[in-house]
Amino acid sequence: MAKTRKVTITLPAELLDSMKTHTDNVSGYLTEQAERAERRRLLREDLDHYQGEFGAFTDQEMAEAQALLHGTDGMEHAA
Repeated sequence: MAKTRKVTITLPAELLDSMKTHTDNVSGYLTEQAERAERRRLLREDLDHYQGEFGAFTDQEMAEAQALLHGTDGMEHAA
């Protein structure tokens, strides 16, 4: 199990109330959201580094990525 540390955070009351309408585990919910944000940040860093080294992605590369991510044939985004 991952090591945890207890922290105190302050949230707008309306946001907390909204979260509580769909989860009984606010801590777990916030952890999941933070993990997603961190994965997106790390991916963005990797993509920026790649493009810095090899240049911007082509339209074809972007269409292929869309196809992999969304299960499309990749052609509707290519122009």
